Amino acid sequence: MSRSIQTPSESNVQVAHGVVEFDTSSPLQEALVIDALGDVIGNRVLCTSLGRGQFACAVANRSPEFEVTCFFLDVFLAKKSREEIALRPGSVSVICETDFPKGPFDTIVLPFRKNGEAELTRELLQQAHERLEIGGRLIASTNNPNDDWLHDQIQLLFGKVTKRPATRGVVYLAKKTEPLRRVREFTANFAFRDGEREHLIHAVSRPSVFSHRQLDVGARALLEATEASQAVLPGSHILDLGCGAGTVGIALALRQPGVHVHAVDSNPRALQCTLYGAELNGIKVISQPIKPSQAGGPLSEEEHSWLSIQLDDSGHVRFPSTFDLVVANPPYYSNWAISAIFIEAAARALKPGGRLFLVTKSPNWYRNNLHFVLSDVEIQDVRGYSIVTARQKRGLAK
Repeated sequence: MSRSIQTPSESNVQVAHGVVEFDTSSPLQEALVIDALGDVIGNRVLCTSLGRGQFACAVANRSPEFEVTCFFLDVFLAKKSREEIALRPGSVSVICETDFPKGPFDTIVLPFRKNGEAELTRELLQQAHERLEIGGRLIASTNNPNDDWLHDQIQLLFGKVTKRPATRGVVYLAKKTEPLRRVREFTANFAFRDGEREHLIHAVSRPSVFSHRQLDVGARALLEATEASQAVLPGSHILDLGCGAGTVGIALALRQPGVHVHAVDSNPRALQCTLYGAELNGIKVISQPIKPSQAGGPLSEEEHSWLSIQLDDSGHVRFPSTFDLVVANPPYYSNWAISAIFIEAAARALKPGGRLFLVTKSPNWYRNNLHFVLSDVEIQDVRGYSIVTARQKRGLAK
């Protein structure tokens, strides 16, 4: 990372999307479920974490007979937790996947934030019920001592709920007595129009994926800015950083023939939704990015576009200095650490003359830092958002 770019130390990084938020300290909700270790039944245990898998370590340390799986919806959080767990006694399997493993499990432990995403909470509770053995136990916690909402959601699924109040939160215990009679679907299909020809784009989203169920206004601003600049040409190679449900990348892929979009996100559900969306729109899905030399000869109007995906949190760029366009909608948390990863990844990815289009509501950090890695930095207002653009002029991005 460039020394000139202003970023915090890693110990200050907090990530608040998906099922977890990352911090160096043990969150209250994690401490509450650790206090409930005596309520764990059986040996097959599944948990999520709001920290670095502290509960998973605690239960695994009780006995070598425990089979503990710690689940994450973000590869950064999973990686950091895996590193921490490796230093502690006990055996824990850390996974980063789209859904809970099939199980069955004897105990499932879910700590929740009081201001967490409601649909994600409901879906995880439903999946927990489905994955539990009959007679299995749910242990859930929240940092809201006055909670009623989480209690009601658990009660809808499990029936009887035992409540254990604490000073700054609450723990709930519930037992699975029968299969669910009705399984709710949380995946959403929606559509929007793009460009002057108002091409209809189909998209898919799930809880934890950014802008669930609708096109984000910032994404719309990004699409309009790239349209006005005619940033997409036939055969363009495009990198979509933090792709979310893939709405921007899919729309850009359909603007011209022979376009290749490589979509990157740290959430496996985001990539799953992007693939579903690509298939709905007739975009060919491939396993890895295409080098420009692999795209073939002259383009014709009949040539299809391609899309590939990459689960990544580090800004690693396959085939650096080959992309014509990078689009990005960085998250607003993490004290700009993720933003720094995004712009340095863009600098590595872009070929000479290639352009970055980035949407934000906080342009000052980019105004102060982007010029260290790219040139011709400009900022314009679109739909109440700032569209930051820059160009790669160097012969090779380092």
